[in-house]
Amino acid sequence: MAAPVARGASIDPLTVDPPHYTLEIENQWTRVFREHMGPRDTMIMHQHPLPGAVIVMLTDRHNRLTAPDGTFREFQNKAGFVMWSDASTHQSENLDAINFEALQIEPRVPKGASVAPAPAEKDDPVAIDPKHFKVELENEYARVIRVHVGPHEKLAQHKHPETKSVTVYFTDYNVKVTDAAGKSNQASYKAKQVRFSDATAAHQEENLGDAPVELLRVELKQAR
Repeated sequence: MAAPVARGASIDPLTVDPPHYTLEIENQWTRVFREHMGPRDTMIMHQHPLPGAVIVMLTDRHNRLTAPDGTFREFQNKAGFVMWSDASTHQSENLDAINFEALQIEPRVPKGASVAPAPAEKDDPVAIDPKHFKVELENEYARVIRVHVGPHEKLAQHKHPETKSVTVYFTDYNVKVTDAAGKSNQASYKAKQVRFSDATAAHQEENLGDAPVELLRVELKQAR
């Protein structure tokens, strides 16, 4: 049975279990951390705060989560799976003989900020290019879009909603980005990299590589 949580104790995962959690991004809008466990590894009891988090699996997962009262649930997911997880307190155990890695993206709502859909964009890529942009999940805090671009494929010019976002790269990503005025630059990111971005102007992207590329864009609805 899981150990009880002491009254008033801080059980933030980054505080109580730094060997298993690495902070990637923290600002007024979000906290993003990397979760990692070795084969058959176990984390100590910890708590994930309100309102919850977008979880992105970077490897396959077969975990058991045990609550303070001893009840437990098991989860099995493939690398690349994305889900929303409500606030919870639990101990986590890796049931597989392989390493486990995931990213947790916690939306933060500063006092006075609104949580509502951003104004519609006529060139929203989900609407104008559903072949390459697909909504994975959406709730009042975030819209998560999976982007897949084939080798040397060029996307149509598009404009994302006016929100800040977190991007997770599943593959190496080497693209040419061209703005509405025709000015271009190259951008490169590594697989499993994560970054925070401000709202962007209209642009198009071209995959410069010989292999398909894939990423997740997590739009933070309150961050604008």
